[in-house]
Amino acid sequence: MKRLLWVLAVVLAACSGVEGSPTTSAGEATTSSVSQVSTLPPVVECPGSGDFAEGTGIAEFDQPITDTSDLARISWAVNDQCETFTFEFRTDEGAPATAVPAIQVEHLESFQVIRIRMAIDQVTVSQQRIETPLVDSLYAVNAIAGGMFVDLHLAQPAAARARVEESPGRLVIDLRPGLVEFNGTSSEGDGVVVVSPTDGAEVEAVTSVAGYFLAFDGDPTVIVQVDGATLSTEVADRVQSIGWTEFRHTTTLPAGSVTILVGDSLGTPDLLTLNLTVG
Repeated sequence: MKRLLWVLAVVLAACSGVEGSPTTSAGEATTSSVSQVSTLPPVVECPGSGDFAEGTGIAEFDQPITDTSDLARISWAVNDQCETFTFEFRTDEGAPATAVPAIQVEHLESFQVIRIRMAIDQVTVSQQRIETPLVDSLYAVNAIAGGMFVDLHLAQPAAARARVEESPGRLVIDLRPGLVEFNGTSSEGDGVVVVSPTDGAEVEAVTSVAGYFLAFDGDPTVIVQVDGATLSTEVADRVQSIGWTEFRHTTTLPAGSVTILVGDSLGTPDLLTLNLTVG
């Protein structure tokens, strides 16, 4: 009997295992294999509700009745990998607006710029270095089609969502790291920014050069060169206003390698240079 009890004790001790040794629960694999590892970064979860988007159309808010035409303040906050930009509006009397103007939020084709179009006619801040992980700078620009827009120049790909608030009227844009790589980056110079085409791009023979210009006395000028020889020098269409104003110019380019210089009609020596390939 004592021998039987001793055998049972040995068996039970063997089944109990060694303290601290790893265990395998039901459903865990006990064999190793090569797994597929995604190269995409994990999606960052940001506080709040609403879907993020990456594409030409992010959000649009129709506002038939509003008490503002003035963007009074832009502020931002960084929360871990999420960033929130708040746009505050005011009335003609200087009080906080109760409702926002009509607003459209979109990625430009390069995906490097988020454009916020607004039915307003004045802003307090026209240009600002941001230098957060996701946003490098912003510009507030008088638009050719009327109203104004604010461009957020991204430092890295970002997805966005937008919402509006009332009393006070505010636009809130949340950003988180995105998955869609840039198609190119805007060219920024002394008093001039070109958002399209981007440097190094392949373009069609008929190409539109678009951007904005810090307007004082001159006009935005587009110079087309091939192998250092100037083929044309033309003044672009722009808003007749002070501050940052939008310009556009459509030009016909020869096939092959082409250089476009963008500056002002006063002959400022610091010109933006775009090296393009015409297909």
